[in-house]
Amino acid sequence: MIKLIIFDYDGVIVDSFANVHAVYKLICKKLGKKCPAKLADFKKVYGHSSHECYNNLGFSEEERIKGNLIFKEEILKKEQKPFEGISEVLKKLHKNYQLALVSSSYKVEVEQRLKELGLSKLFNFIRARQGHVRRFQKSRSIKIVIIHFAIKPNEILLVGDRNVDFIAGSKAGLKNILLVEYGWGYDAKEIPEYQQKALVKSPKDILRAAKKF
Repeated sequence: MIKLIIFDYDGVIVDSFANVHAVYKLICKKLGKKCPAKLADFKKVYGHSSHECYNNLGFSEEERIKGNLIFKEEILKKEQKPFEGISEVLKKLHKNYQLALVSSSYKVEVEQRLKELGLSKLFNFIRARQGHVRRFQKSRSIKIVIIHFAIKPNEILLVGDRNVDFIAGSKAGLKNILLVEYGWGYDAKEIPEYQQKALVKSPKDILRAAKKF
């Protein structure tokens, strides 16, 4: 029986990829790098994480640090739109489950957006990037959430949208993982172990899907 649902942020709660692309174009312009103009091309360059993106764009360690500083400042200026229906879904889930959020986005951004959307009080625990950490370890953060709630891994459902979410959840010992179709996108061929128990084409489908775990 599921007692806790851990949500990803980007691609599950907010439709943020266009904003991320816009900020990376600005970063590249300031640091003399070339960023793909088209969103589809940027998705290929971005890969599975910001770490991979910086590598693909040819950033040095010093440029990476500068890029993170620019990103942290500029992303807060962007309006992050929630996916249609996600607010209502979270409010309904909150009545029956404890909710947590784990994101590689900066915590200051996540907390600000959730407050603006009136959703911050729905989450019992938020774990996100702080400071200038080069690489956010999602699996470690998920383990911290598990310890915090003292709930068995088989009583937890992780909701994400990318391969890295499945990989991080698996490394943390989770078996109940749900990847949504409406987010940034995942490649099922790269994660053959992923068992799709339900197809989630929109946030409202999460309500039905959660009952299958």
